[in-house]
Amino acid sequence: MKKMIIPAIALSMLIACNPKENQDSLPGTKPITVTTVIVKKEKVVTGLRYSGTVEAYQSIPLNFQTTGTVEKVLVEPGDVVQKGQLVATLDQTDAKSLYDITLSQYQQAKDAYDRLKTVHDKGSLPEIKWVEMESKLEQAQSSLNLAKNNLEKCNLYAPVNGMVGRRNIEPGMSSISIVSAPLELVYIKQVYVKISVPENEVARIIKGMKASFTVSALNDKEFKGEVSNISPVADKISRTYEAKILVQNPELALKPGMVCDVKMETTMEKEVILVPNQSVSKDNENRVYIYVVDPSEKRAKKQVIKTGQYLDSGLEVVSGLAAGQLIVNEGKEKLSDNSLISF
Repeated sequence: MKKMIIPAIALSMLIACNPKENQDSLPGTKPITVTTVIVKKEKVVTGLRYSGTVEAYQSIPLNFQTTGTVEKVLVEPGDVVQKGQLVATLDQTDAKSLYDITLSQYQQAKDAYDRLKTVHDKGSLPEIKWVEMESKLEQAQSSLNLAKNNLEKCNLYAPVNGMVGRRNIEPGMSSISIVSAPLELVYIKQVYVKISVPENEVARIIKGMKASFTVSALNDKEFKGEVSNISPVADKISRTYEAKILVQNPELALKPGMVCDVKMETTMEKEVILVPNQSVSKDNENRVYIYVVDPSEKRAKKQVIKTGQYLDSGLEVVSGLAAGQLIVNEGKEKLSDNSLISF
């Protein structure tokens, strides 16, 4: 019996020291059949494509010029308003009372002025008394103008033609408690499409360049515009440059916030690394990866890559892969990192 135990112990120690060899040789551990493809560099003609966001041509925050309690809000988001149109009011009780008091004081001063003017014109009123009367009338007039101005500040008017983009107030709210502007007016008969351009492409974007784009929210309807400005300063985090495309929007179909697929009308030939679309996957951390094949060990190893544009002949790989490497093309669904394969 002892002679039988010794070989068994030796075998278990051999397995522990060589787990890889054991795994390959264990009964039931079968290689996963896959197809492979060699990574190549190809010369392709590429355009410039970006994801863009629609922005209002002009956005104007509307604020009350005084404090108080909101009494009426006369517009809703989406309403078209004209320049000078009343859009909201504050409670005018205190301002109206002050206006009535100053109006009464002005009327008294004006009445006294008119009565004494006849006497003054006849030379029967001392000059010093007349100067005092003129001064009182001017003070009353100034107080009345100030009270009238404060009363007018309770009304909020549209400074230009446009559309109500946001409404952040309701009747009963205090204007002091409103963090953002009570109302926002936008002009969208023209709009901007904002794109972020990588630093290696910004030199190819010039003012006046034509662009076309589709909007998925509008059933992929196509629109056209041209580049109106390009920021000379890169974003500190993304290292991209902001560019804006000006687009005519007479039917107001384009709304701020819509996402669009932008294509610039420029082409250029470049050499890129391409892989088949079906060879690429994403993991739980949203990282893009492929399986690189080690021919000597017949294993597929997970490799995270950075991708570029989708092209007719495949997907561009910006980093993480080199020409000449062998990758899994089909059969990746059953693989995990370092899986044994046959091809």
